[in-house]
Amino acid sequence: MDPIDRSLLRALQTDSSRSIAELADSVGASSSSCHRRIKSLEAAHIITGYSALLDPVRLGLKLHAFVEITLESQSRTAMERFEAAVAQFDDILECHLTSGNADYIVRIAARDLEHFDKIHRECLSLLPGVSSMRSSFAIRTIKRWKGYPTG
Repeated sequence: MDPIDRSLLRALQTDSSRSIAELADSVGASSSSCHRRIKSLEAAHIITGYSALLDPVRLGLKLHAFVEITLESQSRTAMERFEAAVAQFDDILECHLTSGNADYIVRIAARDLEHFDKIHRECLSLLPGVSSMRSSFAIRTIKRWKGYPTG
């Protein structure tokens, strides 16, 4: 990747709805070159898709929780069962296998504590092989994720 590719990736992460001509203008390339570069980045699986960034507060999701989960066993089978179950729940926004005290950290967005309780009872408590969970709630978001660094 050269500097134009990196600029193009930054521009796409900022607003992927812009036209090829607008993107090309913003990175100092021709429209045809910009189009070729985007197709090349897609073929290389550097660009894996496009989506809209949504405002969780305007969606009514004002409570953000990070739940540390420890499994009863760290066997391959236990971890595969847990990970397959996590994939089935839309309320689990992200799941990360971690080092440290917990085996996994999951991210949840809820309307309020009552909604989080419902997610806990109907989703988190159904995950297989869990020995403990510890929830932390975000008080305020200081910096929201807007994309990966490209430089």
